[in-house]
Amino acid sequence: MDEIELLCATWADRLLDRSEDLLRLLTSVATRDSAVAELDSAVDTLRGGRQELERFAGHAGGRVCTFLPSNNVLYSYVLFGLMPGLWSDEVLVRPSARTRDVVLRLHELLKDVPHNPVSMVDVSQREFVALCRQAQMVVFTGRYENLQDIRNAIPADIPVLGLGSGPNPVVAGPYADVSEVVRATTESRLFNGGQDCLCPDLLIAHSSLYPQIREELAAVFSTIPRARREQPGLIAPPMFYPDAFDAAAAFVETHRDKVVSGGGIDAPNRWLEPTVVEFPGLSETHPPELFSPVLCLTSYTEPYQVRAWLESETETERGMYVSVYGEPGLPDPVLGTSVNCGPRTSFDVENGNQPFGGYGRRASARWQHGEVVARPLLLSREAGRHPAPEVSHTSVAAR
Repeated sequence: MDEIELLCATWADRLLDRSEDLLRLLTSVATRDSAVAELDSAVDTLRGGRQELERFAGHAGGRVCTFLPSNNVLYSYVLFGLMPGLWSDEVLVRPSARTRDVVLRLHELLKDVPHNPVSMVDVSQREFVALCRQAQMVVFTGRYENLQDIRNAIPADIPVLGLGSGPNPVVAGPYADVSEVVRATTESRLFNGGQDCLCPDLLIAHSSLYPQIREELAAVFSTIPRARREQPGLIAPPMFYPDAFDAAAAFVETHRDKVVSGGGIDAPNRWLEPTVVEFPGLSETHPPELFSPVLCLTSYTEPYQVRAWLESETETERGMYVSVYGEPGLPDPVLGTSVNCGPRTSFDVENGNQPFGGYGRRASARWQHGEVVARPLLLSREAGRHPAPEVSHTSVAAR
C-alpha cells in the first residue's frame, strides 16, 4: 500500500470511526437515510482515491478554491476538500451561507484527521473571490447566475468548474415495468425529501402506460409518512431550505388545478406533502429544479417527441441525466446533452471517482480563456496537465 492509498484508507476509517457523530450532525439538515447514503458515498470515494489519481499525469499542485454547496455537506467536503488535497498544494473551502454552521461543525469533527488539506475560509464572497485570483482551479456549486459573476471577477486563464443541476427526467416507455418505474421514481424523487440535485423533476410516460402510472404514482405518494428527519425509511420530512420551500409551495399553488396527489402545505413547519403535478403535453413542460417532494408528470406517444424535448434550447442548457425504462427508440448514450442512465436512476450511476453531470452548460462545465466546455466533470481529471480527451457536446464562446 503506497502513501496515497494509505492516506485515503486512513481518512475513510476516520469517517467510519466517527460515523454516529457525523450522522447526528447530518440529520440536522438531511434525512437519516440520505445521511447514511452520503457517508457511504464519501467512504467509497476515498477508498477509490488511488485508482482515480492514476488517471491523470503529473502533480497538478497549486491552490484549489471551492464554493461548497449547501447540501450533501459531508460528501462535498470529501469531493471538493479532501480529494483535491491528494494532488494540490492548498485547498481553500468556503461554506455556503445556508449551511454554514453545520459545515463549520463538520470541519471541527474532521480537521484533526491526518494530513487534512482543508482550510475552512469563513469570509464574504467578495473576500473569497480575491483568494480565487491566485488559484490553480476554482470550483463553484450553486446558481448559474452567481457562477457568471464569479468567473468574470477572476483572471480568464484560471479554470472555473461549474457544477449546477438539471431536471434529470425519467422516461417510461411502452415496454417499461410500471411497478419498477414507480418505485425507482418515488425513491429518487423523495430522496432526502426531494432536496438533492440528482432528484428527478419530471416523469415522462408513454401514453399506453400513462393511466396506470398516474394512478400508481399518486397512490404511492399518498402513503409516504410525514416524519422528522431522524426517522429511517422513505419519509416526508420538513424542508430545510426556506427558499426552496417557498419556491415549491408557490409552484404547487400556481398549478393547483393540475395536482393529482398531495398538495398539502404547512408553512409554519415548512412541510410540503409529496405532490404529483400533471401537465397535458411534453413540449411545453419545462419544470424548474423543484428541490422538494414535488414531481411533474406528462406523457408522450412517440420517442421522437422525447428526443425533441431533450434537444430543445431549454433542456440542452441544463442537460444532466435522463433515465430511460422500456423505450427502445432512445438508445443513445447521450440524448440532447443529457447522459442516458438507461433503466437506472441518476443516483445509481453517480460515483465520486467518475466524472459527474451531463453536457449542459448549466449542469457541468469548465470555463476558461473566455470559452466554456460543457461535459461531466471530475476534479482530478480537469487538474491534470493533460486531461483525458473527451468529445464535448457544447463548446462555444462563453457569454
